[in-house]
Parts: sequence; structure tokens; C-alpha cells
Amino acid sequence: MSQKVLRLVGYWDDPSTPDGWPDVHDFLDDSLPAEERDAVVAYLRSGTVYVAFAGLSVCRVCGVLNGSTEMTDGEHFVWPEGLSHYVESHGVRLPAEVLEVARRGLIRPIDLLAFERALFETRELTIDERWWRSLSAITSRRARHPASDEHQ
Repeated sequence: MSQKVLRLVGYWDDPSTPDGWPDVHDFLDDSLPAEERDAVVAYLRSGTVYVAFAGLSVCRVCGVLNGSTEMTDGEHFVWPEGLSHYVESHGVRLPAEVLEVARRGLIRPIDLLAFERALFETRELTIDERWWRSLSAITSRRARHPASDEHQ
């Protein structure tokens, strides 16, 4: 049995979170063209909610209440509901892998029962947070040594 891996994206560092999440400020970038930003926002909002949590997440940039659910496209990524706010309101630029998938258009609804069965029962599906956490080291290194990264 092969296992399909979804990548977790869009979780940010703050004093109440486990160490290792990226800092949202390292992803702020106003250079993304408006039409591409809008496509990413539409993609994120078209995901299927698969889990809800008690309480609300707070935006690490402006403090607005930012949702309490996790969403997925069922094929590539899992993200918090508020990720679209970061992209739309603060110009967060997500990694190229996410932009590439978002350019394909809106997400078709997924069969939530089949998704949950594959994730929680049969384990045919797993969520990998290591890729997203690895971006923390990359962005932190850029923040410490911006000139050296420009020459690579």
C-alpha cells in the first residue's frame, strides 16, 4: 500500500506555538501580481474544511481573529483557514510549490468521509509538516545573511 503525502502550509511562529514554525514576517512580499494573489486566495478559500478546533487563531500581523478550521485540497496541501487572510491582506507570498498548484484554479469538493478514512483509519494518507518547518531555517538564514543569499 502506498501512502499519499499532503504538505502542511501556513502555520506561523508565535510565543504559544511549538518551536520550528516559520515567521510570517519572512514571507511578506508586495511584489506578487494582484491577479496571482487573487488566484491563490481563491484556491485557499475553495478548500474543504476537514477539522475544526475550539478557539480562534489570531493573525500574527494585524491581530484579527482568523478562523479555527483546517482546510485541504485533498491532493497536495493542508492549511489553516486564515491563510487566505495573510495572502490577501498582508501580501504573504507562499512557496513556489503552492503557487504552482493554486494557478490551476479552484479546488473541487472532496469526499470528506473518504478523506478522513484515508487519513485516520487506513493511513493511506498522511500530513507532512517537516517541509513547512524546513522553511523556517531557510527564511531565518536569509534574515541573518541577506547579502550572501543574493549571490547564490
